[in-house]
Amino acid sequence: MSVSTRALFPMTASPMTQLLVCDLDGTLLLRGRPFADEDVDRLRSVGAAGGVRAIATGRALATATKVIPVDFPIDYLIFSSGAGILDWRSRELIVTHTMDPSEVRVAMDAFLRLELDFMIHAPIPEQHIFRFHRTGKVNPDFERRLARYAADGRVLNIDSATTPASQLLAVSPNGDPDEPFQHLQRELASLSVIRATSPLDGHSMWIEAFAPNVSKSRAAEWIAQTRGIAREHTLALGNDYNDWDLLRWAAKAAVIADAPAAMRDEFVAVRSLSDWLS
Repeated sequence: MSVSTRALFPMTASPMTQLLVCDLDGTLLLRGRPFADEDVDRLRSVGAAGGVRAIATGRALATATKVIPVDFPIDYLIFSSGAGILDWRSRELIVTHTMDPSEVRVAMDAFLRLELDFMIHAPIPEQHIFRFHRTGKVNPDFERRLARYAADGRVLNIDSATTPASQLLAVSPNGDPDEPFQHLQRELASLSVIRATSPLDGHSMWIEAFAPNVSKSRAAEWIAQTRGIAREHTLALGNDYNDWDLLRWAAKAAVIADAPAAMRDEFVAVRSLSDWLS
């Protein structure tokens, strides 16, 4: 199934402005490859038709802006799964969410009880700085992430006073991939708990805890309301579990063909953005 670009984004500006939100890694940006020219051209044509364009990524601000060119044809960057929104043209941080010390402590204690390896990231925009706790269990993906960002990490003293944070991120390499996530969703019901597949090894599960109401869909909804865009004029494209809420929120949604089977069962599967909108 495909959707006509002309039906979604007429080539002349329309009073019914539409919002297109795309995931980054595994959706617009495939491992080891540059952005596809066809996708970039499609984003330009969406803008020319009067559409509003956003990337919604689990990446932090610093790592997202390293891989997205300054002149990339988008209007907003939703980063850290909705913990922040950047106006792409002005480079202004227009939305940020921060966990207060009590929320950090609750999430940290839950991660400790489940014996998870995790990191606590500083508030936006310094979220590249983190403290980490390791259990000593074999966890190659956690160690890989530590090594990649070694200059910004410090060992966590679990007995010290907690401070505000942008998020906590745990890496679960073994066992039933749903069990620790579902447990934390129940235990941390007052916070936002999001599951994602590791972009480093492609199979470990990352479990992230954020301030209440943080999600890609909430961020997209904020943009839509700010720009006066009705929900029935929203579209979303993703490829992993942390896109699920966004895809269910959008009026029209699709997933990349290698998305998890459960997501392909719920949404139309496409090869790329340009394929979907062709």
